[in-house]
Amino acid sequence: MAYIQGQVRIARESKGLTQADLGSRIGQPQSAVSRIERGGDLRVSTLLEMARVLEMEPMLIPKQLVPGVQALVGHAMGRSGVPASDVNIPLVGGAPEDAEDSE
Repeated sequence: MAYIQGQVRIARESKGLTQADLGSRIGQPQSAVSRIERGGDLRVSTLLEMARVLEMEPMLIPKQLVPGVQALVGHAMGRSGVPASDVNIPLVGGAPEDAEDSE
């Protein structure tokens, strides 16, 4: 779960928001935002509200696809040395070997 809290902090800071700013926009005190960013328990409803305010989309990703998704996001955000075209992610409904054969 630390990944989620880290992403919340990064997104908040990139929008120039303080913890108090984000808290007021989601109806929570600054202390709640601080607790969440430090790894405290996070309610799904709070996560969804934070995502809305921070213009993010929470999603569940199959574990085996996480490295590829992270590489794509990193590339799109200019934070990765791996070109998105080099990331091998299968199409929805396809098997991983299908993606390898398409190159």
